[in-house]
Amino acid sequence: MDTLLAPLASPLPSYLEPYRFWIWLQMVAWRLYVRAVKGRGIPFMTVIDRQGTVYLKWIGHPPHEFPQAPEDPLAFTPSKAFRIAIGDIEPAHPGESRSFSSHATSFSTRALGSAQTVAMPAPDT
Repeated sequence: MDTLLAPLASPLPSYLEPYRFWIWLQMVAWRLYVRAVKGRGIPFMTVIDRQGTVYLKWIGHPPHEFPQAPEDPLAFTPSKAFRIAIGDIEPAHPGESRSFSSHATSFSTRALGSAQTVAMPAPDT
């Protein structure tokens, strides 16, 4: 027997039993459609809602059986040193901290303080 005209595989709920023929007819229409588009022997899945309408859920491989995509050879993964430098992660050792602002302010106050106490010589004109 051809699978095109096969009966419904699962039992229907009791409230859909009076519409069994119409649901089966929709299944035959979906089987014809899948054969016309993809060819014979391609797996597909249908879903029947509460009103008895049959929907096509997927054609081909089930969503959980898709082959894994190959890894991108040009993908950039930053190194640990790069991530520490941009501040993405904290360094492992406390001596590796990069707080330049505190060093810069202490240097500028020392430079300004020493410049104010030393008298500049008069220019030669």
